[in-house]
Amino acid sequence: MKFKNKKLLYSAFFGGISLFLIPKTAHATPSTYFEERRECIENPDFITPNTKEFKYCLKDNGIIKKYDEFDNLIEIDLKLDQLVEEKVKKEIKKNLTKTKAKTNRFRELTEYKIDDEELFEYSCEAKKERGKLICKDKSLKKLIGIRPEGFYYKKGLEQIESKRWDLSIKYFDKEIEYNSNQKAYAIRGYSKFILEDYLGSIKDLGDALQIDKSDVFSLSLRSRANFKVNNYQAVISDLNKLITLIEFKSSKETTELFNKEINPVDPNYYYLRGLAKSELGDSNGAKKDFDLEIINNPLNGDAYFQRGLETYWTERDYACEDLIKGVSLGAVDSSSEFLKENTQSNSFLDELFTGNDKSLIDECKSSSTRKVENIKQNYETEKLNRDLKNLFQNYYFLIPIPLIVIGYTLLKYRSKDE
Repeated sequence: MKFKNKKLLYSAFFGGISLFLIPKTAHATPSTYFEERRECIENPDFITPNTKEFKYCLKDNGIIKKYDEFDNLIEIDLKLDQLVEEKVKKEIKKNLTKTKAKTNRFRELTEYKIDDEELFEYSCEAKKERGKLICKDKSLKKLIGIRPEGFYYKKGLEQIESKRWDLSIKYFDKEIEYNSNQKAYAIRGYSKFILEDYLGSIKDLGDALQIDKSDVFSLSLRSRANFKVNNYQAVISDLNKLITLIEFKSSKETTELFNKEINPVDPNYYYLRGLAKSELGDSNGAKKDFDLEIINNPLNGDAYFQRGLETYWTERDYACEDLIKGVSLGAVDSSSEFLKENTQSNSFLDELFTGNDKSLIDECKSSSTRKVENIKQNYETEKLNRDLKNLFQNYYFLIPIPLIVIGYTLLKYRSKDE
């Protein structure tokens, strides 16, 4: 009895010491366990496609925790990139004995891998050769987990930031396939626009707008894509809706829309609508939109230039002012192309500009130069007349009248020659 008491005493003594020697990190507290469980359930690394029946969480050591739809932990012995041997019963014929059935078993090898951000299960029926299990046939690949909603969308945004447009589209494809994410449609349309796939962009932006009709970003970008494919009526329709939506926003909100890093709203929406109206022959509507654009963006040289083109044949002086100001603000002088297009149907323009590389800017400048020269000549003639008049009034009694006439005539013709 004494021996037994001593044994109990020693075990209690050394057991107590062991509590102090074992690191605290080796013992997970209940609060830590529940915190990890809550984090896993709320933010799983993978979920079952479509049904979302299971949630999978990966630990740093490769262990996979599997929860069912009721958040019950149902499997904890899975491990990433490691073969797992499983014993699976074969179908047993009715005439086999129970003892024989126990020996009639085969082994299955299972492995879990992440491939292109998806969780797959690889399995095969295995046989033992030289002490090793090898697959008898080709292994089966089964998709068991996809990333939760928004994951592929974020990955796509990362690729856009790195200007890998094609790769971003692949991630948006997955987000749309699994979650039908409205933002994924919109930003995939943006990537396609950058890659000049304008029809594909229009399709994606249309899908995004079906989900959210007030998506100003998609309306803005689709109007630009439609302009690229000469669908001007659609441009006007989209911009009419966009302008109506923007009118209800504060200046702070609109500034945020224009300064968005990815797929911002184009602030020159009046200008683009004016261009579309011009292409459709609505010159008055185009001029009004260019007026509105200049009020909103007074440094938009293109708006001045296009307004000058619209009014050149009806208000020449005002048009020249707009054309010259537009170029001074950075607009590209495209009027030579404009003239070439018009000479095909206007014989007067054809005679005026055929064989010349002149543009409307050249005509405006030469017209202004002639105007300045006329004003200068008139001023010099008036000054000469005034000087002669003063001379005559002061010295008429000294200068014979014929000499005055000859001198006046000579001075007059000399000023003309100069």
